[in-house]
Amino acid sequence: MRVTEPFAPRERRFAEVLELAGYRLKLYTVRYADRELSNAALDYALSAAGALLPQPAATDTRPGLGFAIHHAGRGMDFFVLAWWDEENELCIRVLARAQNDVREWREVRYHAVGCVWDVEIIAFERDAYVATVLARAGEPDLAAYLRMRLG
Repeated sequence: MRVTEPFAPRERRFAEVLELAGYRLKLYTVRYADRELSNAALDYALSAAGALLPQPAATDTRPGLGFAIHHAGRGMDFFVLAWWDEENELCIRVLARAQNDVREWREVRYHAVGCVWDVEIIAFERDAYVATVLARAGEPDLAAYLRMRLG
């Protein structure tokens, strides 16, 4: 292996809580260098991602919560869609696109993808979920989970 570029932090932001297919998702953005995050690309990603979410959004074991990461990467763009299911499991699907076409989001199926910048968000969200939803028996505080945001 040869490292092509030394690690450097990337701009990471919490954008908003959005509703998609009945789920409430915390949306984060990550940018490589001065790459622009396209609103049009995000709209197409959300359209494709909505079809990947199981229905109904909320069940006895699924709170209808999760998060998404819109990542303008060095060579490609990624959209990480994550939702909580079976009480304590995080389900993740990843879409990717070449940077020259905002509409061509395709699901990554050959292996699970999670770069070091995305995994930082995933780790935070795991801790937020444990602290607000799984910390005690009974009714979880779903609103508290949505209020906990990284950066």
